[in-house]
Amino acid sequence: MKKHFKEIMIVFIVILSRLPFIFNSLGSDLDGWREVYTGKLLHEEHIYQVSRFPGYPFPEFAYSLIYEAPYWCINLLSVLFTAGCSLFLFKILDFLKAKFSWLISIVFSFVPVIYLNSTIAMEYNWSLFFLLGAIYCIIKKNLWISALFFGFMVSTRFNNIIFLPALLFLTYFYMGKNIKKTLLYSFLSILFTCILFSPVIIKYGPHFLQNSGDSEFNLASILSLATLYVYGPIGILTIGLGLMTQIFTRGFQRIKELPKDHFMIFCVIMIISNLIFFVKYPLEPGYLIPSVPFVLILLQYIMKEQIMKFVLCALLLSPFFIHITAEKIRFKGIVLMNEDYEDQGLQHCNNLVQEIKKLSKDQQTIFHVGNLSEQIMLVGKFDKNTHIEIIKNLSKKQEEAIINKKTKLYYINTIDGKIENEKNHILDQYGILFYKDFELNR
Repeated sequence: MKKHFKEIMIVFIVILSRLPFIFNSLGSDLDGWREVYTGKLLHEEHIYQVSRFPGYPFPEFAYSLIYEAPYWCINLLSVLFTAGCSLFLFKILDFLKAKFSWLISIVFSFVPVIYLNSTIAMEYNWSLFFLLGAIYCIIKKNLWISALFFGFMVSTRFNNIIFLPALLFLTYFYMGKNIKKTLLYSFLSILFTCILFSPVIIKYGPHFLQNSGDSEFNLASILSLATLYVYGPIGILTIGLGLMTQIFTRGFQRIKELPKDHFMIFCVIMIISNLIFFVKYPLEPGYLIPSVPFVLILLQYIMKEQIMKFVLCALLLSPFFIHITAEKIRFKGIVLMNEDYEDQGLQHCNNLVQEIKKLSKDQQTIFHVGNLSEQIMLVGKFDKNTHIEIIKNLSKKQEEAIINKKTKLYYINTIDGKIENEKNHILDQYGILFYKDFELNR
């Protein structure tokens, strides 16, 4: 018990601190609902259909086992994976003989973007768990298990395959610059990735590598997402003040030693790789989650102890206080604000479900609800084989049935609907707008 007291306390603190926030819903990010719905289809119809490209087979298959469970039970998976992330981070820091290894492992789980994604049905922290597991196994010279972790990481979030070069760098130096073992690790990682990603590859072939769409480059938006939405206003301000204090007190002597430390170079490579990907696809702050543990490792390496303690204390409070949006500054932090966003989104979904049941009665009816389709199907517990069709986009067969007046069409204003309507004008010519537009109160 005494031997593993720190590890037990890490798990206990991470789980206990999340329990109040896992009961609302599956989250305000609709991608989580899509993955759970994909699991439902997989279980009930034995059909695998990606929730979105490039595919997320591991969480989609995992959700097929628990999609009927209460929200808290599904969200608990993310909590457990986050606790696992903190454990692996602690073990890595302990191996490196880093200062504040236990405290950093706890504070890591309170970094706003980590905390937020640990209480909802999103796979960001799942993939980070496998990434940290792969790193720990490399430094412990267990290449087979590390490669297996890598395969699970990619099958959870495919874009994290970009970290393979960094992991090969780490393998090369921790295996005594052994090129054969480095090549073996490369082969095993690709092999396990192909095996664990095979459901997507078999069904879609190379077509799963679809571009989800580049975001328009906006420097202000990128800076905001990469700072305020990752570390929170309190966290990023404190990190900035800490680094400035180091500069003015000439406390950067350790930076000169950084090129001599292969693990610190590895951390820099990981952060740069993650940032390059994020600048290319600045869609969600969650895309920067893989860099968070390595930023903390570098900070503890560079900063003086007193300054690092101050930064860690600030990060501990960051998810609960101060949230800044384009419209206003809130005293409540992003985690507490997100609870309100979840409530608003779920209430809107419940209202839509009630309206759909009222309008459909016993006649064949199509409801075009765009990207809300999976959430509505789950919340309303609609069966696909009934007279009610909840859809994201119209098929040719459905278009013909609507034009020939064999079925009624109702719709709400969504981005998917507007794009489709510009092409065929089915919605504005044959459809009935059945519910007001949803506006999130921020």
